[in-house]
Amino acid sequence: MQEEKNNDGSFTKPPESTISQPISLQSGTVANSQMPSDQSAAVSTVAINASPSPKPNKLRHLSVLPNVCTSLNLLCGYLSIIFSSREEFLAAGWIIVLAVIFDILDGRIARLTSVTSKFGAELDSLADLVSFGVAPAFLVFNRYLSDYRLIGLFSTSLFVLCGALRLARFNITPPSDKDVFTGLPIPAGAGILCTLTIFEMQFFTLFKIPDSIIPIIVIITSFLMVSTIEYPALKKSPKTSNQRKFIVLIFVFSLVLIPPVALFLYSWGFALYGLFVWFFRKLGGLLKKKTSVPSTLPSI
Repeated sequence: MQEEKNNDGSFTKPPESTISQPISLQSGTVANSQMPSDQSAAVSTVAINASPSPKPNKLRHLSVLPNVCTSLNLLCGYLSIIFSSREEFLAAGWIIVLAVIFDILDGRIARLTSVTSKFGAELDSLADLVSFGVAPAFLVFNRYLSDYRLIGLFSTSLFVLCGALRLARFNITPPSDKDVFTGLPIPAGAGILCTLTIFEMQFFTLFKIPDSIIPIIVIITSFLMVSTIEYPALKKSPKTSNQRKFIVLIFVFSLVLIPPVALFLYSWGFALYGLFVWFFRKLGGLLKKKTSVPSTLPSI
């Protein structure tokens, strides 16, 4: 700071209050005692903006693929309805299987790219309702129940309604640490109905499943979807990694050898597994409760 020169030739030192105080930076922030509040806020903002930004996701450009798979899933459901209306039931059943594959892919790709959105979740639910609710119900009605219109309409309508309730409950249920689904997933319910047709038409060409038991199968499957029975999810984790690999290996191997039988056994086995586990747990709980009640002797 320069000194001011007086008329007599002497120099006068300026007052200390006008001398700028040094700015001290401590741990990336400005000492507020040495700087006005507005300047301190500005420097603090610069320090915050200078912090390293998170690394961009390298697979972000693939974020559109889950929605593409979901859209293909929806189109498969629509095509299955068209084929069922033309009485091409075998093709309609296989198209529902293709819809299941697209449904699996959209979830896997979404987790791989770490991209989830409310739009994608809503689109997925709508696609599942068409492909795994309406399409298999329409297939079963036209294939087996066209001569039993009242019971056929009731059972297949119940299937569509329970499928919609299952999807709505899944959407509002918060994530759980338990590796299970509550209720039979709707793709598995659709698998039971469509593999019934595929198995019969490709494996038992000379044998037709009695039409009278079809409504019973449809109604039981409907109630399984809205039940509280737990089904294994086998989500990817260190605990289930080996189980997943083994199940996938067995399924792919059997699918290559005898596709109709493999799909039929996998779909029905998955549904019956949860039902049997639930039954034996209830039975074990009742037996344990009965043995734990102490026997009381009458007092004399």
